[in-house]
Amino acid sequence: MTRKQKVLVVLIALAVVLVAGRLMMPYAVERYVNGKLQSLDSYRGHIGDVDIHLWRGAYSIDAIEIEKTGAARPVPFFKARRLNLSVEWRSLLRGSIVSEAEFLGPELNLVQADSKEGSQLGGEENWNARLEELFPFRFNTVQVVDGAVSFLAPGIGTRDAITARQVNGSITNLTNVLDAGKRTFANFQVGAQVLDGAPARVQGSLDAFAPQPTFDVNLEVKQVQLPQVNPWLREYIKADAEAGKFELYLELAAADGKFAGYAKPILQDVDLYRSNEEEQSALRRLWEGFLDFAANALENPEADQVAARIPFSGTIENPDTSLFATISSVLRNAFVSAFARSLEGSITLRDVKKNLREIDGEGTGGDEGKAKGAKSEDQKTEREKPKPGPPGKSAN
Repeated sequence: MTRKQKVLVVLIALAVVLVAGRLMMPYAVERYVNGKLQSLDSYRGHIGDVDIHLWRGAYSIDAIEIEKTGAARPVPFFKARRLNLSVEWRSLLRGSIVSEAEFLGPELNLVQADSKEGSQLGGEENWNARLEELFPFRFNTVQVVDGAVSFLAPGIGTRDAITARQVNGSITNLTNVLDAGKRTFANFQVGAQVLDGAPARVQGSLDAFAPQPTFDVNLEVKQVQLPQVNPWLREYIKADAEAGKFELYLELAAADGKFAGYAKPILQDVDLYRSNEEEQSALRRLWEGFLDFAANALENPEADQVAARIPFSGTIENPDTSLFATISSVLRNAFVSAFARSLEGSITLRDVKKNLREIDGEGTGGDEGKAKGAKSEDQKTEREKPKPGPPGKSAN
């Protein structure tokens, strides 16, 4: 055999090996992913087919399904039509090797049960770490396309779950590649339709590298028709709604283990009446009486609505919502005016850090020291305050 023939044989053999490896790669990846999903602590999962896209450094996983072992409800914790994992080329052009994930048609079912074992809320696993096990590079961008999220609680039937559909959103700059070497924040924004068409939006910023949860979140839910949540009203406050609309605005920020925020629910044109079911507790009777009082006696005559601003603050381990602040807010609204139906923009990371000593009783030793400490903290957090981008605009 001549030298030229030997080289040709080697090239053919190498080509055969590469082709065989390429053909076997999807099966190897499928086996690897299924193995990872089967080794979860409190959950079990499996996938369908795997497609490899070598030319763009990507692969796709079809028919993902993850279930909670011992869950109280027979619904999967998570499933998705397809998951696309790939190198993020726009970051690669800037010299950073990171990846991106795109979930197509994902569904997340959250279930609160009477016991921790029966609950299906996902807290038992580090899902970010599980996702990063599926790709060799850290994820910088996560996108959701046409997703759904549902929530169930004890006493609520599966068909009456509070569900958000048409969930579309993204989280960008998780690895801080936009300004490497500086402290920047990841931005997120999500839009959805809840309870048959009510628009909802969540946006904000977070620091993925902070030792404790650090984030700034704004949430809006508008034009919910109250009769749609009658199963929940009957179960938890023993009341039914014949008519009325509900809106919710919420701002929340957390830093250094502390949080501060407010929730602003607004009821419009409400027609509530008592359920015929027997009351189960004094607290429920008190809440029902308060509802009647707020919706009828204290109704804003001009706007025909009742609104409350519910402030809350505390530590991550011990959240504390003030009932007296809620009642005071309803009374003030009833006799003065209805709250404007828009976010105030008043809760930020600066507010949280500025009031750390008020939350947990810490101090710097004396009034003068407290004043200096507050001033220093304000100056520091002003530089570090995240700036969420406007809806629809990617940080990248």
